Amino acid sequence: MMKRYLPFLLFLISCYFYPQEADTALVRLEKELKLASTRSDSINAMLMLGEIQYDRDFSITEQIIDKALELIGLKNDSISQQQLAKAYVVKGVVHRREADYPKALEYYLKAQKIYKSQNDSLHISDVYHNMGMVYRYQKAHDKSIDLYKKAITIKTQLKDTHGIAAGYNMMGVSYRQTKRIDSALICYDKAKGLFNAISSVDDVQRVNNNMVAVYRDKGNYDEALRLASENIRYAKRLKKKFSLCTAYYNVSTIYKRKKEFNKGVKYADSSLMIAQAEGFRERIAKAYLRKSFLNHLQGNYKDAYFDYRTFNRHSDSIFNIENIKKIQALELSHKFNQEKLADSLVFAQEKREVALLAETEASKKWLYLGLLLIALIAALIIGFLVRRNYQNKARILTEKLEKEKVQKELLETKVKANEEETKRLIADNSMRLEFKQELLDRLKNEIAPEASNTVKEAINSLTSELQVQIKTEGKLSGLQSKIEEVNKGFDTKLRDLYPSLTKTEREMCALLRLNLSIKEIMIARNASLDSVKSTRYRIRKKLGLSSGEELEKFIQNIS
Repeated sequence: MMKRYLPFLLFLISCYFYPQEADTALVRLEKELKLASTRSDSINAMLMLGEIQYDRDFSITEQIIDKALELIGLKNDSISQQQLAKAYVVKGVVHRREADYPKALEYYLKAQKIYKSQNDSLHISDVYHNMGMVYRYQKAHDKSIDLYKKAITIKTQLKDTHGIAAGYNMMGVSYRQTKRIDSALICYDKAKGLFNAISSVDDVQRVNNNMVAVYRDKGNYDEALRLASENIRYAKRLKKKFSLCTAYYNVSTIYKRKKEFNKGVKYADSSLMIAQAEGFRERIAKAYLRKSFLNHLQGNYKDAYFDYRTFNRHSDSIFNIENIKKIQALELSHKFNQEKLADSLVFAQEKREVALLAETEASKKWLYLGLLLIALIAALIIGFLVRRNYQNKARILTEKLEKEKVQKELLETKVKANEEETKRLIADNSMRLEFKQELLDRLKNEIAPEASNTVKEAINSLTSELQVQIKTEGKLSGLQSKIEEVNKGFDTKLRDLYPSLTKTEREMCALLRLNLSIKEIMIARNASLDSVKSTRYRIRKKLGLSSGEELEKFIQNIS
């Protein structure tokens, strides 16, 4: 069978592969096809020829790949499956450039299935890249960017510099078309740097071609025209018709922005001629839309109307609901990986969609039931925890109240004991005061007149000391009544302002308010020096006094 197709293929090659300047790659591949001694070598040469040729002529690419597919046939060995997947990818590229996106996606998914069965990560990433371009042409840019990122991730792991750069270049296009210019420039810079690193001149030119639109959108028309003209010369020299068609259209867009409408129409016509000759359906639609717009701006309304109707006809054949449904059907088919029924593709697709819908609904029901059960269990657990927390708080509060009650009772008992002790001390003090007063009177009236001068001096000294003691003890004798007088309203005020003060501390505050010294307080409370100082420290802390504030003045200022 290989010999039967060989003359035909050589004829095609002779028609297309020999322009005035022979393409060395095409010559080499033609020679390999002539010298191929096995079916596998012939298929490999055909696949490479088809891959190179789709930049120049789609019709010969399809014919070559179709012959390669016939040679592959139903072979199921590993090499044949690799060749089959490669043929599917090339067919996908051809259909993508012809704007038959559902068919392109179908071929890509077939290729992906084979590559996944062979764990071929490199070619799986290539398929992701090509699928991203399909979704980009369908204006599904977010999905397109996700696929480019998947491809770049795999290629980074495999250290495929060319593949990484190509991914960034295409991702830059999607970012630009969604007006994310900064992100687009970042992607283009990465792509250009990587392509330069591996000296890939053709790919650098592709990046420049994409950057024309960026400079155009930023209003840098001179730079955009320079790059676009360079792209036109490059595409003509290498006879890359798709690139040339795109370059003419880009120049038309620049002249439209510059309001040089005649030049814009001229370049749109050039792009249209190539697109019609090669069957670039999307490019045909775009060229007619551009011509309609430019003719309208020039007042050529009849031509503008004709061009717009032609654009609608071509656009509807590309971007219609049926194509969207086909792509969705392919996505579902790929996801569930079911074989098509032999009798009817439509029936098979409907069956898959119904199965998917039924499975989705069933999953939703189980999901809702599970969520409901989880919610009920969570509510019971939360209710139990809240109740237990409430009970614990109530128990702790009860214990706290009981403890405070006991402490209060102990405190009241202690206070009563202190009051009794204070009254007893005051009574004793009164008795001592009377005795000392009586003694003082006898010394003055009975002993002093009859005593010698030396004894008188001693008696006078003793009399002075007794008078001081009588005066001090006199103060203490009136202490209880003075405390009661001072405490009228003061104790209540202290309770309101400083509820943390104990009864003992409030009594100490009352004594300090009388301006008694520490020694006098020690006598009045029958307490040690350390006890009085400790009580004063606690009072200062609870009143929040700084080290520079006097406790007595602060208490006396409390009205």
